Amino acid sequence: MPDIGDICRAQDLGMVGGRKYRWTECPDCRLQRWAVIRTLDRSPYRQCQDCVRAKSKRVFKIGRAHTIDRE
Repeated sequence: MPDIGDICRAQDLGMVGGRKYRWTECPDCRLQRWAVIRTLDRSPYRQCQDCVRAKSKRVFKIGRAHTIDRE
């Protein structure tokens, strides 16, 4: 298992292309994965896709609850 911060090319991982990947860890669920370095540098969050989806679902549900008229 690689250590956090290890860098590898796509070809070394069995993928097509020349991108570089970094072994990272999600700060919320502690899931470790290979992530594209360019994406990690641009985004302010280092979350995995599952955590991002769960967060967007919570935000959407909260927003809808406030817009419903309750009588």
